[in-house]
Amino acid sequence: MQAKYHKLTKQLHQSIAIRKDTRMAFFDHWHYHSELELVYILQGKGTRFIGDDISPFNSGDLVLLGAGLPHVWKSDDVYFESNSKNKVSAIVLHFGANFMGENLWELPEMSSIKELFQISPRGVCYHLPEGHTVKMQLKKMLNQSPFTRLLSLLSILNKLARIDKRSVLSGIPFAEHYQKHQSNRIDKIYDYILSNFDNDIKLEDLALKANMTPASLCRFFKQKTRKSISECINEVRIGFACKLLIEDNFSISEICFRCGYNNLSYFNRQFKNIIGLTPGNYQKKKSLFEETKSKD
Repeated sequence: MQAKYHKLTKQLHQSIAIRKDTRMAFFDHWHYHSELELVYILQGKGTRFIGDDISPFNSGDLVLLGAGLPHVWKSDDVYFESNSKNKVSAIVLHFGANFMGENLWELPEMSSIKELFQISPRGVCYHLPEGHTVKMQLKKMLNQSPFTRLLSLLSILNKLARIDKRSVLSGIPFAEHYQKHQSNRIDKIYDYILSNFDNDIKLEDLALKANMTPASLCRFFKQKTRKSISECINEVRIGFACKLLIEDNFSISEICFRCGYNNLSYFNRQFKNIIGLTPGNYQKKKSLFEETKSKD
């Protein structure tokens, strides 16, 4: 079940696309696109699949998706019943990262929005109360002129960037690309891990790439990322394991070895620690895609 690339269409001479989507049920293809997406669920409940995260969704949820992050929302089974009178509804907003030009985000006043864009490839969920200004602004945007929409989106992003109560959804490596870190050394470390996670990564080789001693590398990495190198490697490997569990039909033991592990028990423990489910239970959730698709 490979994620499909969607090329989104926008109205001529407009950099923002917004719509109110009302239908019997949510369930499109597992897909990604080059634009960011902001989704406000007005009505409905079910399960959302965002990168390697599988979580329930409800009315009122607000989610920001970065470019390249595979996703789909699937309504609960009751919405697919032939005699169902239930409906779902959402406001969906698409925009490019440079919808106001490349240089704007370099201004000091835009630093918080720039940081929000840097974590958006993992997906960010907000649980805001009804009547929150962001939700009210999104509803008003449906009837605004293109220029006013531009200003409204900038205002919304500024507010979202300053809200501390938010959840980052997907593992770092699930998106096709990853955001560059400010430090060149951190870049090199992440590049090496992402290129070699399916092999045995030796600390000495990683330190050589960063031009540091193993001990100084461990201190530096912990200081910059607030996690150990082994934690990062496990996150990358488990993120890739989730991708295989969702998109392919490999056995769990085969996925274990494809992700760089050589011990199935250790793989299972790391998976449970990071994802909160065993690989087997996580794999069962994949059927939420396939059961409904078989009815299409």
